[in-house]
Amino acid sequence: MPVSEAFAESNRQQTERLRSLARRLTPEMLAIRLPHGWTVAVSLAHVAFWDRQRLCLMRRWASGNLCNGGYDGELFNEVLLPFLEMIPPERTPAMAVETAEEVDAFLLAVPDEVVQMALSRPDRPNLDRGSHREHHLDRIEQALKTAGLG
Repeated sequence: MPVSEAFAESNRQQTERLRSLARRLTPEMLAIRLPHGWTVAVSLAHVAFWDRQRLCLMRRWASGNLCNGGYDGELFNEVLLPFLEMIPPERTPAMAVETAEEVDAFLLAVPDEVVQMALSRPDRPNLDRGSHREHHLDRIEQALKTAGLG
């Protein structure tokens, strides 16, 4: 298997959790504010963005383009926030699920040597996408519960 069983299982579990949450989100739920001023919709768009970033980076590396994958995550988030807020909130659940499914499938199919090369880089990407999803899903579910909508 190209990624470790632990990463694959984490990705699978959190994608299923994301899929389940996305099915029940209403416009009211998508507008709930999370810490740092984010909404549920913005948080889902953020998850989709970072899953997409890992997918694009891994695709490049798999094709032999060993571009620099370094990044400053906090700066990306700061720059990205106004753009994420422009996405219609009702579109973010499907975007997050589709992107999670796509990156999970790619990570299961990519050759082992590409995963090993990625994980050996000093700027290695987090291929345990489930851990990133889990962090944001925990925040979303807590905010929905606090708002009496969970």
